Amino acid sequence: MKKIILAIAVIGFLTACQKEAKTAFVKTETIFKDYQGVKDQEAVFKQKQEAFTKKYDSIVKAWQKDVMAFQQNVKKMNPKQAQKKDQELYQRQQIIQQMQQQESAKLADEMQKQTDSIIKKIYDFFDDYGKKNGYKYIYGKNNTGALMYGDAQNDITDTVLKALNEAYKNKK
Repeated sequence: MKKIILAIAVIGFLTACQKEAKTAFVKTETIFKDYQGVKDQEAVFKQKQEAFTKKYDSIVKAWQKDVMAFQQNVKKMNPKQAQKKDQELYQRQQIIQQMQQQESAKLADEMQKQTDSIIKKIYDFFDDYGKKNGYKYIYGKNNTGALMYGDAQNDITDTVLKALNEAYKNKK
């Protein structure tokens, strides 16, 4: 009987001595919305998208101008000339569409690579931050249900976001 009581006491003592793992959570939506690295990337790609749109708008407008001129002068042309000009305009349209699709795909690919790079930097930052600050776990709270509830005192979103932006600022 003494052995059982001693075993229970030892188990109780060991359980009481175990330190609770330090955990916290961050609101991932806030991190991705307010992280300066993401904002800078969005600004760069907005500029690239605007330049892309401006470039192709001018090309399309020039093509449309030529189409309108052709339509106005088609009755003055002989059938062979009209067919040749129509074919040229059609080929130009196809080339413009191909260029637009290729440039658009290239821009989307570049944006995806940059986004992946930023996500990796954020995860690397959390890895380092968690180790330096003694966390066993840092959970991401988002709308997909990974964390359904977190006590507000365990929310380190603002602290981490501030540190993340500071690290980004220092690396610039």
